[in-house]
Amino acid sequence: MGSKRNERLKELFLQEINLQLRNVNSINSNGILTLTGAELTKDTKILYVFYSVMGTEDDKKRKERILNANAWDIRTVLFKKLRLMSVPEIVFKYDETPEKASGLEKIFSKIRSEHDKTDENP
Repeated sequence: MGSKRNERLKELFLQEINLQLRNVNSINSNGILTLTGAELTKDTKILYVFYSVMGTEDDKKRKERILNANAWDIRTVLFKKLRLMSVPEIVFKYDETPEKASGLEKIFSKIRSEHDKTDENP
């Protein structure tokens, strides 16, 4: 099994999971969930699906519970819909990258404003 096939499967799974999550009640109430990527193990037995949540800490925990509660159902739908010999176990993992990027942007903004102030006051 080549890595190109793995890449195609990963993209297909991510696309289908996104579609299935639209059917999950209240998935985007109280914070917005975004799937940020996926990683398929070489043996294609596990698909790690990365997500981020725009919202509070409670919103993040709530989304995690919803995702974990629906992982098996989503896998079952993928199995029926895609008609593959096997569908990997779906493991949702929180992606901190957007938060870290936002934090860095705040730091850069603060540095810029401090730099601008020193330029104004020689």
